[in-house]
Amino acid sequence: MSAPAAPWRSEVAALLWWHRATPAARDLLPPPLARRGGLPVTIGGLVSYRHGPVGPYREAFGAPVLLRRSPGRTHVAFMAVDSATSVAGGRDNWALPKELARFEGDPGTPGRVTARGDGWALAVTARARGRALPARGRLTCAQVWPDGAVRTFVVTMRGRARLARVEIEHEPGSALATWLRAGRHAAVLVEGVQVVTPARDG
Repeated sequence: MSAPAAPWRSEVAALLWWHRATPAARDLLPPPLARRGGLPVTIGGLVSYRHGPVGPYREAFGAPVLLRRSPGRTHVAFMAVDSATSVAGGRDNWALPKELARFEGDPGTPGRVTARGDGWALAVTARARGRALPARGRLTCAQVWPDGAVRTFVVTMRGRARLARVEIEHEPGSALATWLRAGRHAAVLVEGVQVVTPARDG
C-alpha cells in the first residue's frame, strides 16, 4: 500500500501530556540514539486527524525521553492509528513505528478515549482548564531507518490551545505501562493545522 509523500498538512485536534520518564523509558531508544538521551521527560498524545493527505483517522503516540542537541527534540517509540494508509505513510516517510489500533471516543477533545492494540490497551480522560488562546509549537523527531541511518523531521502546529489535565489508565499487562505512566498529568488541548516535513539526515 502506498501513501502520499511528505510534507503532510492536516487539520487536527490533539491532546498532549507529559511526565517524568520512568527508568524503563531510556531503554526504548534504539542504539543509534542511546547516547542522545537527555531530559527524562516523556510525551504522550492522542490526535484526531480531521482532514489531511490520507483522510480522517485517529492516533496515539509516545516519545519516551527528550534528546540532546536542541530543544524540543525527541524520538517516537510508539505510534498507533486506525488507518492502514497512515501506517504505510508513517513508515515510508518518517520510519515511524506505526501499528493498527482500535479507538473509541474523539481524541483531542475533553472526555474519555480508549485505544487498544496488540498487547496494550490505554484509556485517557481529559479535562480542559481555562479558555483557548492562539498558540504555535514545534517538535523535531529523530527516527532510525531500516538502513541504520538517523534522520529527522519537524512537526509544527499552529492554532489554538488550552491547558488541561489527563488521567491515564492501563489494562493489567499492557506493554505501555512500564514507561507511559498511569495517573494524572499536566496536558494541553490543541486544535489547528499541523505540518510534518520530509525527513533529512541528522
